[in-house]
Amino acid sequence: MASRLLWASRAASYLKISTCPRAFSIVIKDLKYANTHEWVKVDGSTATIGITDHAQDHLGDVVYIALLEVGSYVKQGKNFGAVESVKVTIEILS
Repeated sequence: MASRLLWASRAASYLKISTCPRAFSIVIKDLKYANTHEWVKVDGSTATIGITDHAQDHLGDVVYIALLEVGSYVKQGKNFGAVESVKVTIEILS
């Protein structure tokens, strides 16, 4: 179990995914949220993306994340990746 958590933490760090413990959903001031539970934080020309605590709780254990290659262009409201969990696979929308 410990090695799995370490792997997940390293993967989250590489993908810039927040791994802070969640007791309840929190709205963070600097994030922009979509109705479909994605969020983005823009810092200059870099954007960090994630999914809300609510979506994470419903997904359960994440087993795979697919994203476009670095430098790819994304169109508003369109799919640019997927999160696969033990329960379901969801699309990530811009």
